[in-house]
Amino acid sequence: MNSSRSMTMKPGRSARSIIAVFCVFFACTAHQAPAFGGILIGRVIDKKTGESLPGANVQVLGTILGASADENGRYRIDHIPQGIYSLRASMIGYRTETLEDLFVHPERQTEIDFELEQTPIEIDPIVVLGGRTQQRLDQTAVSISVVTSKDIERRNPIDLIQALETAPGVHFVGNQINIRGSTGYTFGAGNKVLLLLDGVPVYASDTGEFNWDMIPPMDIERIEILKGAGSTLWGASALGGVVNIMTRTPAPEGKLLFSWSGGWYDAPYYEEWVWTDHRRRFYTREDVSYGKQTGPLGIQFSAGHAGSNGYTQLGDYQKFNTTGKFSVHFRNGARWTVYGAYNNIDRGFFIQWKGQNEPYEVDEANLNNRAQINQFNFYTKLTIPISPVFAVNARASMVRTLMGTPFGTGADFNPAFGQGVEIQADWIPGPAHTVTTGMQVQQDIGSTKYFGDHRGIFIGTYVQDEWKVLPRLRLTLGFRYDRYQLIGGEKEDLFSPRFGLNWQPWSGTRIRASAGSGFRAATIVERFMEVAVMNFKIIRNEDLSAEGSWAFDVGLRQYINPNWNVDVSLFDNEYWNLIEAHLDLLRGQIQFRNIERARIRGLEWSMNWSHPSRLFGRDLVPSLQTSLTFMHHEDLKWHEPLTYRPEWLATVKAAFEFDRFRFEADFRYASQIDEVKIYPINDRVPMKFFDIRASYTVWELTLQLGINNVFQYNYAPMESNLMPMRTFTAGLKGTL
Repeated sequence: MNSSRSMTMKPGRSARSIIAVFCVFFACTAHQAPAFGGILIGRVIDKKTGESLPGANVQVLGTILGASADENGRYRIDHIPQGIYSLRASMIGYRTETLEDLFVHPERQTEIDFELEQTPIEIDPIVVLGGRTQQRLDQTAVSISVVTSKDIERRNPIDLIQALETAPGVHFVGNQINIRGSTGYTFGAGNKVLLLLDGVPVYASDTGEFNWDMIPPMDIERIEILKGAGSTLWGASALGGVVNIMTRTPAPEGKLLFSWSGGWYDAPYYEEWVWTDHRRRFYTREDVSYGKQTGPLGIQFSAGHAGSNGYTQLGDYQKFNTTGKFSVHFRNGARWTVYGAYNNIDRGFFIQWKGQNEPYEVDEANLNNRAQINQFNFYTKLTIPISPVFAVNARASMVRTLMGTPFGTGADFNPAFGQGVEIQADWIPGPAHTVTTGMQVQQDIGSTKYFGDHRGIFIGTYVQDEWKVLPRLRLTLGFRYDRYQLIGGEKEDLFSPRFGLNWQPWSGTRIRASAGSGFRAATIVERFMEVAVMNFKIIRNEDLSAEGSWAFDVGLRQYINPNWNVDVSLFDNEYWNLIEAHLDLLRGQIQFRNIERARIRGLEWSMNWSHPSRLFGRDLVPSLQTSLTFMHHEDLKWHEPLTYRPEWLATVKAAFEFDRFRFEADFRYASQIDEVKIYPINDRVPMKFFDIRASYTVWELTLQLGINNVFQYNYAPMESNLMPMRTFTAGLKGTL
């Protein structure tokens, strides 16, 4: 491995090189601002109250030009070439409004105002995930779900898992996310979903694991969930889907947000399961955030803490977060953003219960098992508008993860580094085409005594064209090529084409279809880890091949009225060389191996309904959101179900809002898992969780009370790990 070190820059040197490249790039391109054309100005307000809407997004369709409203709801867009345009205004929580046939005069100012109408359910938020450029949710060619900041606030989550767990087609096994059954459970390594933060990869470079505590939930503007292979634009690890967490932008009017939430675990279902004093089982979370946009400068800072004694032995934790975001908007339209986040976790490490009659306790030999994780992630982005129809985007990023976990005897982990750079160009050559192309380089470094010192590098290039064939018909064609090089090891060439269609045959109907491929190279842990865990030994497999997939999706979105829509998708995900953990019970060994061929087919259905009205002069809004996902999954060689995957998922979310009071009830269901790895003869049951919440808002304060797992249902998504019993929750949130 000495030769590999000489071929790879040290992390510090890489970071300095990235900064130097950015400085040169900015100096060469920042002056190339268009200095011609007309000007659009105006104001964006709430249609009902007349109040300004700071932060509303206004975009000139057919160009890359746009602006955000200031604290008075006013926007200004310069350098618009003479012509006839459509102008779109959007904001989360409001219906998108588009004004067409607007003539822009050269060297003249035109004023256009917008009055946006609130919507109780965010039906059409603006998304960027489907094609890396802004487009309406119902105009994408792929299936996408969006979790908004309002959804997150109403659920009062303790972490990002709770914010995502009711999204259609999403299911968690432990801390591993499954989108339409893509991942199963691989003991914390090898997620088949790509996690992004503002479009930047943030997985641990050695294990591929996600840190769901990296940012506080109140820092999130929305979460976009792309279902199916997404490697054409997003690269490695987007085998079964992509989760893109979009952070808040600094508020023009300046906002100080604070949040407190806590919970108390009820006594276990059976008296024999009680293992500690009832008063010890609790958790709390405290967060504060401030953001302010002053002229061209914006800042956003947050800090938080979460702590718990746990509902199990070794279920205790202490977690600390801090984040910072700095942005500059230049007069030429260029934008520069710097973001950093630090997270520190000290927690117990619960592997499995002591026994079925002692499910909340661990064996005495494991009472000293602790896990310590600290992670720092950083990115900087620069956007340069070269002309009204051409822009260049560049970013550099780094994720540093230090994990220490005592697998049997002492641990010896060094920091893992993931470093990446990317340059992307957006070009609108004519009214019918939007072209996105770019190049990405990613380097992953991991080193522990359990798998040695290893480095890998990805180099990928991609191009995509969205072609507006007819006014209501859009085609998407894309292609990506990646070369993965494990330093001192094998090379892999990976090709990822993509095709998509979005057709609007009638005003309220959208039909979409897509076919795309994905890939994921084995992580360093999957290839090289050797360690004893409990009674098993994980052994290395250096011959693992990269996973590949083809995802086919046909969907229909039907708007029955402005407050009621239905979405149906048929999907077929074909996998090659799927990496799964193989268990040899006789030898007590676990090894990651390739499954030659696998398939997951199914149907997904979701509905959003609300009925705004008035009662006694006050707003009355009942709403209902439901989803149902069926997945038939199979190892095509042995004709067996894939492990740790249910066949059915369902969610029902009902809410009743009257003036300042809101009541919610959620139900989550997952059918019994057919195949597991470690204890296949143990009894298994379906998941049935019912939660209720109530909140009251006065001034800028919201008080929340709730009960999770109301009926005290006992469920283990993986062997020997029960999920929490009935939990009483409380929360207080506010804005200053």
